[in-house]
Amino acid sequence: MLFDVHSHLDLPQFDPDREKVIERAYEAGVFIVNSGLGPESIERTLRLSRGYDNVFATLGLSPQEFDQGVIDKTIELIRKHRKEIIGIGEVGLDYYWVKDDVMRKKEHKNLGLFRELSIELNLPLVIHSRDAEEDIIQILQDDEIGALLHCFSGSVGQAKNASSFGCLISVPTSVVYSKKKQRMVKELPLECIVLETDAPYLSPQPRTRNEPVNILSSRDMIAKIKGVDECIVEEVTTENAKQFFNLKGNLT
Repeated sequence: MLFDVHSHLDLPQFDPDREKVIERAYEAGVFIVNSGLGPESIERTLRLSRGYDNVFATLGLSPQEFDQGVIDKTIELIRKHRKEIIGIGEVGLDYYWVKDDVMRKKEHKNLGLFRELSIELNLPLVIHSRDAEEDIIQILQDDEIGALLHCFSGSVGQAKNASSFGCLISVPTSVVYSKKKQRMVKELPLECIVLETDAPYLSPQPRTRNEPVNILSSRDMIAKIKGVDECIVEEVTTENAKQFFNLKGNLT
């Protein structure tokens, strides 16, 4: 059993063969956490989680979304579907696309709304932190919140700092070829790592569409880096995901 803790199977890239993609994951023993971003994506994500036993839902909003109506509607939908979801996210900060200081302050304000919502609903946070790792880690540390850091691209030192107060470092399938990701995996204990595809992005084969079954490639690469059997990577990262998302008991 493996967990792809972050994907976007509701996107149009999967319209031609979405069912087959999910079936391939199921046959490989891969459970999928799909991240719905904004009202329309949320509705699509909920349909997926209702329709497939191996698909779970987290609901959030892109940090670059500043329309107050969209923000309010997203929060309303998360509250409405609290019992159908396992986490809030992705939400966070993006300094790669958002350069203006005023807009970055708005990102911080919006993140605060979702942090408060996660406390209110007792749901874990899945965090987007592109080029904003230092600020995100400081915010989470100040609030004593251990979040899942989706597709973490910060330094090894930042990763170790985040994991020291309960954050999980989510390693994408690009670890197959990314030397930076490989160095991070080498330095971090398996107990603070989870695996993701971010499908359809970050495929282990560049310039191809990614999908959840490719999480097996991450497992194999991490096992090679760590010098352990693949089943150890599978067991530990799966348990990390189950604990974080409060998924108790056996999943079949």
